[in-house]
Amino acid sequence: MSGCVLAIDLGTGGPKVALVTADGATLGWRHRPVATHRIGADGYEQDPDEMWWAIVAAAREVVAEVSHPPVIAVAVTSQYMSTVPVRADGHPTGRCILWMDTRGAAHSQSLLTEESFGLFVERHGLIPLPSGNDNLAHAHVLATFHPEAFAKADALVEPMDYVVGRLTGHVSATQSTVLGQLACDNRQWDHAEYDPELVSAGRLDPEKLAPLRSMRGPAGELLAAIADELGVPRGIPVMPGSIDSITSAVGSGAVSAERAAVVVGTTSVLVSHVDAFSGNVLSLPTVPSPVPGHWYVMAENGLGGRVLEWAQGLFGVGSAAEAIAAASEVPAGSDGLVFLPWLLGSIAPSPNDDVRAAFVGLGLGHDRRHLLRAVLEGVALNLAWLLPTVEEFTGHRYESIAFGGGGALSSTWGQILADALGRRVERLAEPRATNARGAAFLAFTELGLLDLGDVAGLLRVDEVHEPDARHRGAMDQALETLTSLHPQLSLLAARPRL
Repeated sequence: MSGCVLAIDLGTGGPKVALVTADGATLGWRHRPVATHRIGADGYEQDPDEMWWAIVAAAREVVAEVSHPPVIAVAVTSQYMSTVPVRADGHPTGRCILWMDTRGAAHSQSLLTEESFGLFVERHGLIPLPSGNDNLAHAHVLATFHPEAFAKADALVEPMDYVVGRLTGHVSATQSTVLGQLACDNRQWDHAEYDPELVSAGRLDPEKLAPLRSMRGPAGELLAAIADELGVPRGIPVMPGSIDSITSAVGSGAVSAERAAVVVGTTSVLVSHVDAFSGNVLSLPTVPSPVPGHWYVMAENGLGGRVLEWAQGLFGVGSAAEAIAAASEVPAGSDGLVFLPWLLGSIAPSPNDDVRAAFVGLGLGHDRRHLLRAVLEGVALNLAWLLPTVEEFTGHRYESIAFGGGGALSSTWGQILADALGRRVERLAEPRATNARGAAFLAFTELGLLDLGDVAGLLRVDEVHEPDARHRGAMDQALETLTSLHPQLSLLAARPRL
C-alpha cells in the first residue's frame, strides 16, 4: 500500500497542515493563524472553533492544490499543557485555556504537600507546576472563570485530543497526551488507565477525564462528512494525537538516546528519547512516547521563536527575515551584548517561574542590529546551557545535532547555534514541517509502512554548520554571563509581571 498522510500540527500560532510520504517528503504545507486572547495579566485563551476552521481551511487547500498519492491516514500533533472543554462527540463547550495561562497558580501550589510531592514524582514524573502552566491549574481556571463551559463538558482534553475527537466523532486520550493532568502512572509504558490516587491528589473530577486508549493503532475512522469536506477518502484511519515536542523529536530523527535535535518554533527544545522511565522532576522528566517502548526526554528550554517575534515588534522590524539579516551584520558575541531570553521564566535546566529577561552590557556603541543578534544568540546560549544536562542524562555526547522548526529556516541562526553549542548542526530541509513529519512517521509505523529506526536516514539536510573556533571565546564568555546572572535575576524578580 502506498500513499501519503495528512498531518495536522496545531501550534500556538495556528495549524500547519502537510501531506507527507513514507520516505519523508513533504509534498505540500499550509498554515493558518489563530488568535490568542489575553485576559488580564495572567490569562491566555483561544477559540477552539477558530482552531478547527483554520485546520479545515489549511487541509482543504493543501489537498486540493498539491499533487499527491491517495491520503491513507490522518495524524494530529499539537502544543500541550493547554485545556479544551469538550462534549463526548468532540465539539467544544468553551474556550481553550493555553499553556501560557497562569491564573491557576495558587491552586497548583495548594496541591503540593509532602505526601503528594513524593506520589507525583514516583509514579508520574512531574509535580503540579507552581506557575499554573498545566492542565490541573487549567481545570480550576475553567471551573472558576468559565463555569458554564466546565459544567457542559464531558471531558477536559489537550488540543490534539480535541482535534482527533472532531475528526472521529468521539473523544479519547492516551497516557502520553494526558501528561499535564498528572493522573497516570508513567512507570509502565502505554498504561491506559488513570491512577485513582493521582486523580485524587490532583483534585481532578473523574467525570471530566477522557477515556484512555492505547498509543498504538487508530483512534477511529475519519467521519464521512469531514472526509468529503477535506477531499480525502472516507473511512481512513485517524491516529491518536501526539505532543508536538515528541513529534518534533521523531520528525528530526531523535527516536533513541543516541540522537538529539534542537527544534525552535514558538518555544525552544532539545529533544531525545530513552528506553526507561526516569527523570529529574526539577528539569528533565520523561514522558511516555508513541515511539514503542520509549519515553521522551522532556528538555523544554523556554521561549524560542516567540522571542524573535517579540524583538521584531519591540524594534519595529517588519519580518523575521529582515531581523535576521540585520543581525548578520554584527560579529559573533554581539560586541559584548548578551540577551537573557526568559520572557516567560526559565524551564530546563533550571526551572524558575519568576526570572525575567534582560539585555546585559548595553553601551553607546550598540544599535538595533546588536540587539537583534543578541536575541538570536540568547536563545542559542540557553540551549548550550541545557546541552550538558541532557547528555549526562542520556549517557551520550552528541557530536552532531539536527535543527528543525521554523528557526531552522535561517542559515544565520544555524551557525549561531553551532557556535553556541560547540557542535556540528545539521539544519533540516522543510524545517517548519518537522512536527507534521514526525506525526506522519508515527502513522506510517502503525500502518506497517515504516520502521522508526530508518527515520534518520530519510531526513534531508539543507546545510551543515560547523562551530567556528574563532567564535569560541565570545560564546564562552556570553554563556558564563547567562548562567551566572540567572540566580541573581531570579532573586530580583518581582510581581506584577507583564
